[in-house]
Amino acid sequence: MVVYANETMDAYCPHCFLLVESEVRTPWPPVHSRCPHCRLLIGAGRARPTSEATPGARGTAAGVFAQQARHAEIDRALATPDEVREAIRVVADQLGSRPERLLMVDYQQHVRGDETLPELSDVFAAFGSWKRARREAATTG
Repeated sequence: MVVYANETMDAYCPHCFLLVESEVRTPWPPVHSRCPHCRLLIGAGRARPTSEATPGARGTAAGVFAQQARHAEIDRALATPDEVREAIRVVADQLGSRPERLLMVDYQQHVRGDETLPELSDVFAAFGSWKRARREAATTG
């Protein structure tokens, strides 16, 4: 897909491939900017017009998210394991996926838009890993 200057597009992070801004003028960002999802810098004009990524690219973002979630300082009540399992099942269902196949980056994208979903830090606090949380969501309840 070719994007021409002064068109509008949805801007996706070139690192995690999650939506950063909607309906922005190209090239975006006009100056370097930090992705609100993976916190990596997006160089001026380097946003992607789609969320399509090469195989493995989303895994890099997942590593960043996992690291952030493990080291998050939490000053609120954490979600229970039952709430985490249910949230994984809900997001997987919305995406037409099985819970054990849900990608962390897809879950994170939904968390950014829905404050009722437990954050990744809740997932890691309850289960220790994303894989274990997905497996539990698929087999329990």
